[in-house]
Amino acid sequence: MALDEKIFHQYMIDGIPIFRVYGWDTPSFTYGVSQSPENEIDMARCGADGIQIAKRMTGGGLLFHNDEITYSLVCDKTDIGEPDNVFVSYRKICAFLISFYRSLGLKASFALEAEDFKDRCAPHELCSASREKYDIIINGRKIGGNAQKRKRRVVFQHGSIPLSIDWKFMRRYVRSLPRDISSGVTTLAEELKDLPGKDVLEQRLIDAVAREFGARFIET
Repeated sequence: MALDEKIFHQYMIDGIPIFRVYGWDTPSFTYGVSQSPENEIDMARCGADGIQIAKRMTGGGLLFHNDEITYSLVCDKTDIGEPDNVFVSYRKICAFLISFYRSLGLKASFALEAEDFKDRCAPHELCSASREKYDIIINGRKIGGNAQKRKRRVVFQHGSIPLSIDWKFMRRYVRSLPRDISSGVTTLAEELKDLPGKDVLEQRLIDAVAREFGARFIET
């Protein structure tokens, strides 16, 4: 999370867009900038079990990170095709995620496009349990989560793409994990008969960014 924040501030200096793909050494939780994690998770148990906890510079709810692909992106509004007269266009910035899922043969869409969105739209302190307009849905279930920070024309977004989620393990630490949460949340392992290797998936994600935003990458 500290490196994500550094990337954001560095862009304010040099204006070089960065797309970062990373993972986690141990099962971890991140929480939104305005959250109090002790209200949501058992801090003592996390400490005893070596579960890492980090504060994000973005908002949003509590996120569990383990078997997933995590990304961050920083750029100018125009880099993602967001018009100057539009404050925020989640459709524009999340287009690469829709493209990524579709490249895997999955029918992905935004939550607000579902007929029952108004009935299922609900915020929650746990990101996985919330359902917001521009969450991404596959077969009626939410996949992953994303959060943003903006400053003038600068757009920063980071998010996660879960390969699998161990709800039983997660329940050891989260105080208010809904009993039926797995019915509304999905993962790539659940949606794909043959799950590609993580390196293949990461490359597909990078390709989706290049395709949607016309980006040319230089690895660092």
